Amino acid sequence: MNTRWKLNNQISIILFLLLVSVFSSCKNEHNEQGHENHVQDEGDYICPMRCEGEKTYPQPGNCPVCKMKLQLVEQELVQTVSPNKQVLSRQATVKLQTANEAQSIKTQGFIDYDRNRNQNVSARFGGRIEKLFVKYNLQFVNKGDKILELYSPELNTIQEQHLFLLKTETGKHLIEQSREKLKLLGITEQQISALENKGTFTQNIAVYSPASGYILFNSDEQTNTGSQATQQTSMSSMSMNANTSDAKTSGSAGVQIREGMYVNKGETLFSVNDLQTVWAIISVPSQYHSSVQPNKQINIVSELFPAQILTGKILLTEKTFEEKQQRFVRVRVELPNPKAVLKLNSLVTAEFPLETKTGFQIPSSAVYRTGMNAFVWVKTGTTKNGTGIFELRKVVTGAVNNGTTTIVSGFAPDEEIALHAGALTDSETFLNGN
Repeated sequence: MNTRWKLNNQISIILFLLLVSVFSSCKNEHNEQGHENHVQDEGDYICPMRCEGEKTYPQPGNCPVCKMKLQLVEQELVQTVSPNKQVLSRQATVKLQTANEAQSIKTQGFIDYDRNRNQNVSARFGGRIEKLFVKYNLQFVNKGDKILELYSPELNTIQEQHLFLLKTETGKHLIEQSREKLKLLGITEQQISALENKGTFTQNIAVYSPASGYILFNSDEQTNTGSQATQQTSMSSMSMNANTSDAKTSGSAGVQIREGMYVNKGETLFSVNDLQTVWAIISVPSQYHSSVQPNKQINIVSELFPAQILTGKILLTEKTFEEKQQRFVRVRVELPNPKAVLKLNSLVTAEFPLETKTGFQIPSSAVYRTGMNAFVWVKTGTTKNGTGIFELRKVVTGAVNNGTTTIVSGFAPDEEIALHAGALTDSETFLNGN
């Protein structure tokens, strides 16, 4: 009996020791597992659907709204970033480069006559054109050449009155007044002397050229269709459509005076232009108009002499755009033409120097424009996983040339900006962020 009891005690002790050993092992495993879970539990959790916005939870679990399992958020991605002012992106960046070298642009245009050199001959009395000795527009004439003969009942009456005063031997004062009246009507000294010597007047009065040059019939009313076709063809090849429909030039397509036509008092019969100076009408994109200043010297190359560089002076920048769709301004450039080698309506290429301003030169794609304003995305930092943090900034831009834009102000040296500003920008950025 004692032996059996001792044996039972030994078995009980062994079983007890085994139970204690197993219990201790399980406890250690549970502690280690709990420690591991505690390590994993460190951090913030957020709903993957963002049901409650950016709200986070300190412990894992399910979203109280959509019941989805919460996801662990790395501390480095928890940013107090407003989407209207900053964005996270891995987009390529460019570093700023100082640009203060002189720049220029090349634009197209055509040759027109200088209207300031026109010598107009107007009808000082009404009548009918009996003979026309110059029948073609832009025909060359010398000073004193007879241009036309005009029949005027009004002038014939005045001549008859002058002869009557001579025959009746009226006072010299009245005769001088009558002679002066004929001069004011355009009658030359030779014609008045012939009238007084012959004692009779001719039915037709001759009109002479006041200077040597090229005849322009009704130059202020003609529209040069040839210039339109030539210029539109050239400009369309460069995606530039100049407004030639309103250009008043000296082409041969306009209506000119003919024999048998009646003219009214004060109507311009013709003009004479020696073409010793011509205008180059240049179309300049609107963003460069501030660089075009009067009296500046620019270089021009004509299609007639591509190897020769001509120097012209800017006379005027018109204050209106050529067309509503095409934002170009017209610039008048004065060119010397002593031998009249520059042909009207021939095409030219002008090089305008741009204003030199010290600034930063960046790709044009890095600038986002909203009308009169310009913005860029400046890199302000980087997250631990390499994602860039970009901040929206307003800048002042300068010249745009060959795909690059000069930034006048708004930057500091050695800053980086996003290469493609449009990819980081949405409408809400400008509605709320600025």
